[in-house]
Amino acid sequence: MINKWLILLFFFLLFFTEAYGMELSIDEAVDYAMKNNLDLKAKREEMNIARGNLTTAITYPFNPEISLEGRNLNSTGDDVKTRYRFGEKNEYTIYLSQTFETGGQRSLRKDIALKNEDVVQFEIADMDRLLTGEVKREFYNLIFLEDKLKLTDLSIGLNQKLLDVAEKRFRSGDAPKMDVNLTMVELKKVENEKTKVTGLLSISKARLGNLLGLPPDTEIILKRDEDITPPLKDMDLKGLKEMAIKNRPDIINFEIKEKAISEEILLTRADVSPDVRVSLLYNRDYDKEVYGAGVSIPIPIVNRNRGQIETLMAQKLRLNTKRESLKLLIEKEIESAWMRVDTAKKSLKLFKEDILPQLKENADGLKRAYDVGRVGIFAIIIEHQKLISNTSAYYDSLFEYNTALVDLEAAIAGGMK
Repeated sequence: MINKWLILLFFFLLFFTEAYGMELSIDEAVDYAMKNNLDLKAKREEMNIARGNLTTAITYPFNPEISLEGRNLNSTGDDVKTRYRFGEKNEYTIYLSQTFETGGQRSLRKDIALKNEDVVQFEIADMDRLLTGEVKREFYNLIFLEDKLKLTDLSIGLNQKLLDVAEKRFRSGDAPKMDVNLTMVELKKVENEKTKVTGLLSISKARLGNLLGLPPDTEIILKRDEDITPPLKDMDLKGLKEMAIKNRPDIINFEIKEKAISEEILLTRADVSPDVRVSLLYNRDYDKEVYGAGVSIPIPIVNRNRGQIETLMAQKLRLNTKRESLKLLIEKEIESAWMRVDTAKKSLKLFKEDILPQLKENADGLKRAYDVGRVGIFAIIIEHQKLISNTSAYYDSLFEYNTALVDLEAAIAGGMK
């Protein structure tokens, strides 16, 4: 009975700890990452901090103050009129004061807080942009490695067939032992290549799972379209650059930060304006009441916030320089991705229309010639290597084309399709 329960427990644990699979298309992977990426989630929490800062900025910073003073007089003088016992004469004073800001400081603080909220929002948008690019690149990398793995499996199958034929011909005396050895070496080389690709595939799946915020044991299954390559529309390079400068969240963020610093400079100058402190007084003793009022205004002679203003102006100049530098970097990113797309597109066309069909035809013809003893195994191996290496190069070009399009899309912050 105990053994039966142990077996049931074992299968229960095995069932619930087994890795589960998730099938995703490239767009579904991006959507999932937008909702579940841990770094992005943490970044979005900064918006709550910015909202809290806004609440602080619009809240009036000075509370009214009230204070109370009291005295009791006790006299044992000879004069009857000035002879008081304890508690017979009480005096107390109440003070009520309130500080009022000048120079529109509260309005400026609100504007700064709103701009800082916008900064966080655009930082999140920029993180979305970068994460989208990372997910798509890793998705295409997985496709690339899966194609490479299929290619190694195909190569292993072809080499195994060649090995079988070479061994059969060697046993019949129609081929030398060298044919068998050469084929065996090629088979081991491809098996070793498969081991490498399998390892890279596991690493890529782990990276994609991390980007998506998936548990480590999740099996990712790629949902591939018939044509995974995105369509390349006619694009104007100058127009793409203008679109990037207009749409990129990091560029917009620099502009907002510069405006926020301009507001901070105004606030710092307004802070020099003295705050007005108004006080009311009420005093009462046993025989009279006194009312009074007062105004307190500090004189900004020594501290006029010059150092802070100079620091803020330097920060604004620094932001402007960084923004101009980023514009140049964006233009270079777009030009580089544009050239990569164009080069890879031409390469793909050459492979698909000319190189691969011709190599396949050559390999099939040599295989038929070897079967009838017209050529040696070495010629077959050489042609087979050409077909495999060029097919692999085709996958390289396809990967380069897809990732170049992703980089171009990221560089212009979307809007390419």
